[in-house]
Amino acid sequence: FARMVDLFDMAGVSFVSVTQSFNTTSSMGRLTLNVLLSFAQFEREVTAERIRDKVAASKRKGIWMGGAVPMGYDVEDKALVINPDEAEAIRTIFAEYLAVGSVRALSGRLNALGIVSKRRTDRHGRTTGGTSFPRGALYNILRNPVYIGKTRHKDELYDGLHEAIIDDATWQKVQDLLADHGGKKIGASRRSAKRLLDGLLFDALGRPMRTTHASKLKRKGGTEQSRRYWYYTSKPSSSEDSDSIERLPAGEVERLVLSNLQDRLAARAWLTSQFGQNPHADPSLIPEVLRAADAWCAQAAVTNDDKESQLLNGLIDRIDVRKSQLSVQVNLSALQASGTSWQPIYATFKVPFNKRQNGRAKPIFIAPPDAPQPDQDLINLVADAKKWSDELLEGKTSTIRQIEDCEGLRSGSVSRILPLAWLAPEISVAILEGRQPVNLTAKSLRSLRALPLSWKEQRRILGFPHQ
Repeated sequence: FARMVDLFDMAGVSFVSVTQSFNTTSSMGRLTLNVLLSFAQFEREVTAERIRDKVAASKRKGIWMGGAVPMGYDVEDKALVINPDEAEAIRTIFAEYLAVGSVRALSGRLNALGIVSKRRTDRHGRTTGGTSFPRGALYNILRNPVYIGKTRHKDELYDGLHEAIIDDATWQKVQDLLADHGGKKIGASRRSAKRLLDGLLFDALGRPMRTTHASKLKRKGGTEQSRRYWYYTSKPSSSEDSDSIERLPAGEVERLVLSNLQDRLAARAWLTSQFGQNPHADPSLIPEVLRAADAWCAQAAVTNDDKESQLLNGLIDRIDVRKSQLSVQVNLSALQASGTSWQPIYATFKVPFNKRQNGRAKPIFIAPPDAPQPDQDLINLVADAKKWSDELLEGKTSTIRQIEDCEGLRSGSVSRILPLAWLAPEISVAILEGRQPVNLTAKSLRSLRALPLSWKEQRRILGFPHQ
């Protein structure tokens, strides 16, 4: 209402109330209007304060105040009551976590036991849940004090009016194990966590690359789950073009560098050759370096992801990112055992790679240039065409329109895709194995006006080499 009055003022329109005696054309009328608006704002704030105080007082009394019903309970007469089947699943979750010792292993164990998330039906009749647990949901269950008969308000716990599912001793053992394994709340410490190659990567212009992330919601089993993608990216200065930004997927470039580093340190010929290329290196250290490299490779084979940063401590000096390769500089003297003193022994090796993205909203992937690169959208497109062709030929579906109605597709969609069922067998196999030409994508194949029946012509149009 206040914004409407401002709009009236801008347009030179006055407001006259029939039921109340004020008129915005006069100073008294404007004063009356402002007083009424001030009282309305005061009433809103007082109402909000009273609601917050009521919620806080109710939680201190242990009353459940609504929200998503936790697994293991149902709601009856606005109170939590134990659901026997779900409560047994909750006890199993806590017991299995104490047995396996990690949430990652617990997730696999629950999948094997067939334990799934709580099924919920909203007021529109839609059912969600009944799917396998993501690790985040398992952390929430293992930390939720509602299972020991408590209610939480902000950072305080109060005795709840509902029955407990987990005894205090089991609860405390689980909390201690979570704390020992770093199972703390996801917050600033997780957001600022360093990646394996932080501070080591530099783009083609010599700018340092830092970690960043992007999140994307994916629908799975009727629920939306957020997936986070980590990247190394360079930030241009104000005088540089934003197109010069380099961006690499963190997990894939880390795996690529680490695997190539292991291969180099396991290659005795490569290690020995570095002494011939480095005039300052002492050749008498070769046997000692070879033994240290063997020990490092043996340790790397049994090191988990959390300890990889310790494994690389001081070994990688710098990584320069070029258009199709990484130049990795290592300091072999980092392999030396404690109590020894080597001169710095620097060595460099190249790691070729291809960077690809199967769509504007898809994450970037890195792979060696000769590695297969399956495009799941492209595979799904060909698979749909073959499925629909089989349905028509076998009489399971009578018309293309019936397929479109069943699949929820627009008119004409199936007609454009259906000819892909008659792709040359070697083209279909190449797509399945990821050996298709770089320019062949689901979008380009879907927009193809006419697919010739000749396999030779198909190869030519789609960019496959001649046989």
